[in-house]
Amino acid sequence: MKYIVLDDEPLAANYLADLVRENDPKAEVTVETNPLKGLDLAKREEFHVYFIDIQMPGLNGVDFAKELKKIYPRSNFIFVTGYDDYMRNAFDLDASDYIMKPASSDQVGHAIQNLRYQPEDIKEDSEKRVKITCFGNFDILIDERPVKFKFDKTKELLAFLVHRRGARTSNREIMAHLWEDEGHDSYFRMLKKDLRDCLQDLACQDLIYTERGYMSLAHPDWIQCDYFSWLEDKEAGADLYHGEYMAQYSWAEEVNSLLEQEKYYF
Repeated sequence: MKYIVLDDEPLAANYLADLVRENDPKAEVTVETNPLKGLDLAKREEFHVYFIDIQMPGLNGVDFAKELKKIYPRSNFIFVTGYDDYMRNAFDLDASDYIMKPASSDQVGHAIQNLRYQPEDIKEDSEKRVKITCFGNFDILIDERPVKFKFDKTKELLAFLVHRRGARTSNREIMAHLWEDEGHDSYFRMLKKDLRDCLQDLACQDLIYTERGYMSLAHPDWIQCDYFSWLEDKEAGADLYHGEYMAQYSWAEEVNSLLEQEKYYF
């Protein structure tokens, strides 16, 4: 399992990490002493268990858990603190456990053995919230409901990022495919804002990664997608493809031709 230990005191953080490894020899443990950096990391990479100190500068442990729970509703938060003032807040967040410092090996072991959510539950929750169809017309469902964007072109922007499967792509390349000519910078910025706002309303804002001049799909593993399934196992996924790939977009025709050729091998 993957653990993150968050404590602004390095000695305390490393001590707790050692206790985790003692109770789970196969554990993958990440230690972070800056809560804001820890939140950014946890948004980009899901962990099975979060051991969290509460009193930290910049962002306390309860607020850290609240932010993360918006993205991962099923999260195992184990608070390890020298204060009992926040116990009610912790269990309002469905915390797996609340350990008073100094933690003991037995306490950490008990917490790991009695997690609120098992890894398979967490995996199911994160992978199935977002469902994308690429064969036929492109479409997206989040929590089983169609996603409605302000602009139709926003959906095409998302489709192109899915098409690139997490590859870092320049804004210029995206615009060249979406419009095939120049002069759409302002419109493109509107599409990016629409995409970001819509996903944020659905607590999926971290599905897309942006930096100056570039965008990408940040978490392909969060998505249940027929095209991704086909890529992982072409023989098993052969029945998913029926002659069309993102049919409403002309830039997808090249991949559609490749898919058409591949299907005759299976």
